[in-house]
Amino acid sequence: MMRRVLMDHGRRQKAKKRGGPPSRVTLDEHLAPSVPREVDLMALDEALDEQKARIVELRAFGGLEVEETAEALGISPATVKRHWAFALAWLQQRLSDQRSELR
Repeated sequence: MMRRVLMDHGRRQKAKKRGGPPSRVTLDEHLAPSVPREVDLMALDEALDEQKARIVELRAFGGLEVEETAEALGISPATVKRHWAFALAWLQQRLSDQRSELR
């Protein structure tokens, strides 16, 4: 649900700007204490198919473990791990790119 709220907010902001850049959300300080980081939620949503997005919702926002996520979605724990690794790698790459731009 949190992902949907954030995505709707991003779409509204983008609509207000008539094609401007998507809104960015700064991660909590305890997650990134050394470098201020922002995540392009619209790009994240576009990078993930529905199943990967649901896994991210359940793990990141719901706090579920791999096995709990697999059970909730009716898929194998291996699939959850694979999709979770993809989402984390994508996010790490984007944050790394942003860090490079700051230098």
